Amino acid sequence: MSARWKIAWWWIWPVVVIGLVALQVWFPPLDSGVLHDTYSTTAEGQRAFYKLVATQAIYTRRSTDPLDRALQNTFGDDTLCILGPERWPTAAEWDALLDWVLNGGRLVFACRSTEEKTIPQVDVTYVPHDDPEPNDSLPPQTRLVSSKEIAWWTDGHLVAKDREVLVEYDGEVQAVAFDHGAGRIVVVATPLVFSNQLLTYGDNPALAFRLLEAAGSVQFVLFDESLNASGTAKALGVLLEPALRPLTLQLVLLLALYGWWNCLRYGPLARPAVEARHNLVDHTDTVGVGYWRAKAGAAVLRSYLRALRTEFRPRTVAGTTNALFATAARRLNRPLASVQHDVQAAYRAAKLKSLDRRVAARMIGRLAQIRRALSERST
Repeated sequence: MSARWKIAWWWIWPVVVIGLVALQVWFPPLDSGVLHDTYSTTAEGQRAFYKLVATQAIYTRRSTDPLDRALQNTFGDDTLCILGPERWPTAAEWDALLDWVLNGGRLVFACRSTEEKTIPQVDVTYVPHDDPEPNDSLPPQTRLVSSKEIAWWTDGHLVAKDREVLVEYDGEVQAVAFDHGAGRIVVVATPLVFSNQLLTYGDNPALAFRLLEAAGSVQFVLFDESLNASGTAKALGVLLEPALRPLTLQLVLLLALYGWWNCLRYGPLARPAVEARHNLVDHTDTVGVGYWRAKAGAAVLRSYLRALRTEFRPRTVAGTTNALFATAARRLNRPLASVQHDVQAAYRAAKLKSLDRRVAARMIGRLAQIRRALSERST
């Protein structure tokens, strides 16, 4: 690795550590995977309504913090919007919401559920329609806007006795408003009135904004996204939820510091306890490569024949050369003439000044078979 790449690799660890420390202070918003929140630009999304409110209110913001924590950072003149959450609030969350309204807060809640749901303490019930394809061609009845160019899509209706009715559709209550302690609540049977698609039709933007104004003056508006974020199924994503995110980042920071610590080397390299040894056949490989590059096939063949004579010369005292060839032929299951022919051909080729490397290799291979057959005698 070059010195330039070593320097570049060294800078990765401090950048990672600084980035993890920065994420403890500011973390980018993560997509919840919900298509009907105020971040979404889909037909059911509510990004257009969020932008509309932002142009009219003094201060508008979103919150992914748990409801109990988010309510601690709100004031009496704030308006909290929960528009068709992916998850219905729990009993503890309803208690926190209604106590906050009781002390002067304002709540706009749009129902989204396939089951009948009741808001505790205020006796407002959402009842879904049994018809999978309800009639949505009728205009709603409302005093909030005078225009007839408005549309209303809903999957249910509200049961709320002795409440101020804001919108009716086909004889069913769709939106009510009522005081609760020092605060005020607006409940809507559908979040589709706040969707990007319906806000493009007629005077629907005015109707949606009037429903928000029915809770009180629009100055400081908070859109809750915690019920959307916690209502979707997650695996590893739960580790980046606001409640667990600081612990997750700290664990990753410790891993990065440990990796940085073990990646760097201080001082010279320690001498190995056992020195590296060369392969015993390295010299043979080097000589072979030299012969190959010099195209000296005949020289290699002569050297191999000389080694054969040296190895088997003591045996010729007890028997003739033909006896050795006969032994090799018997062990190779070949005719004696074939073995003799290979040896004689090798001697003739070794006398040549130039011999092709492939021919030399083929002859040496045949001689090696004969040598192996003769060597079995000693085993």
